[in-house]
Amino acid sequence: MLKFVDTIYAFTSNDDPNASYQRARAVLIAKSKRAAEIIKLVESSLHVIEVVIGPSVGQESAFRGATGSETTSKLVWDEKVEFPILVDATQVSTTRKFMGKDLTTTKTAAKLSPLPPEIVLIHELGHAAQHIGEMPTYATLFASGSGGIAEIEADNLARNEWPICDDFGLRRRSSYLHYKGSNETSKWAIE
Repeated sequence: MLKFVDTIYAFTSNDDPNASYQRARAVLIAKSKRAAEIIKLVESSLHVIEVVIGPSVGQESAFRGATGSETTSKLVWDEKVEFPILVDATQVSTTRKFMGKDLTTTKTAAKLSPLPPEIVLIHELGHAAQHIGEMPTYATLFASGSGGIAEIEADNLARNEWPICDDFGLRRRSSYLHYKGSNETSKWAIE
């Protein structure tokens, strides 16, 4: 069950988070059977997920499942965020003389294209579905640290994000690790 709230931690909702969610929800359900399944699971669950939607989220989108004595999970989504993904890369080589010898350098020029904000939202709702029960090992993996998080992200990409990107006719990001740092919106890095 989703419960729209005014604040989670330092994040504050926009004036009408439910309307923002309903717009994204309509797009997702219209284009993807898998997205519709995730939404149905999350909305019909008895587990409460508090949601903040708004630009004050600061280009961050994240899901945090309830742990320990917590009774609710948390989801923050900035509807303006679009994840850049690699759509093409070209290697450019340049040769110049250096101290009488040819020196060749090669650089990779990347062409990026954004994943729409609806995909960012369904990625986070995919984590909610994992937490609710689609991934029985979610809590244990989450508690285990970075190795567990990598497994959670790989599962979310394969089970949720990639099939939905296919339904939308979008290119898949090859790895969650395209985003370095503490969250998905961090600096792009060519791997």
